Amino acid sequence: MLNLALQKWRAKESSLGIWSNLPDIHMAEMLCRMEVDWICFDLQHGLMDYSDLTRLLPAVTGVPVTPLVRVAANQPDQIGKALDAGAQGVIVPMVNTAEDARRAISACRYPPMGSRSCGPMRDAMLEGPGYLATANEQVACLMMIETEEGLRNLEEIAAVEGVDGLFVGPMDLCYGLGLAPGNFADPAFGTAIANILKACETHDLASGIFGYNAEMAADSMKKGFTFASIGTDISFIRAGALQALTTARGEDAADAPKARGGY
Repeated sequence: MLNLALQKWRAKESSLGIWSNLPDIHMAEMLCRMEVDWICFDLQHGLMDYSDLTRLLPAVTGVPVTPLVRVAANQPDQIGKALDAGAQGVIVPMVNTAEDARRAISACRYPPMGSRSCGPMRDAMLEGPGYLATANEQVACLMMIETEEGLRNLEEIAAVEGVDGLFVGPMDLCYGLGLAPGNFADPAFGTAIANILKACETHDLASGIFGYNAEMAADSMKKGFTFASIGTDISFIRAGALQALTTARGEDAADAPKARGGY
């Protein structure tokens, strides 16, 4: 198993991906053929569960795209089942302390590096026993920094052996800083982002962020992030539908109907 996105992150190469919230196999299959580096299936907030995941991950097979899963919680069973289903990495939410990070890493790694139970299922079906020899090196373990406590313990979290990268959830980071959601222009938010990027540089980690759109992703990469999402499956559908409606009405972009909802 070769984790192509992880290779890029370790080489400090920029990497763009897509966020998936919808349990639609055909949507995932199409998006994975758009020359992105990775796709993340969201079990925390997405409209999908583990049974959906067992159908979505095979849609990525055969294309050079790394399948990631944001697990619902920092729990060994959540992490282990996502990896056994074929994920090549996990994004772990609400990592607030170094101990939280160690717990997530342990769930990602086979002994002696961790405590992951041996039952790779789909990986073994595709690769055979050879998967076990490379999994510890090729599975990405990414920690979300999105709370005030996580920011306070940033250096300790980044220093934990086995962390591959830190990942920012911008909205939750706003909440953690006591800001209105979406207030990314506030100096406190900018300082937090700078501190996260500095911690990643100091400890030679990848730095990632949930980008709500292509503009946010591009801006994040200019700031120094290693990887970012360019949007979600839901946002792409919404944007395309609104553009089609605007065009059909013969309206200018300034007169286009506004999207309802987020993501």
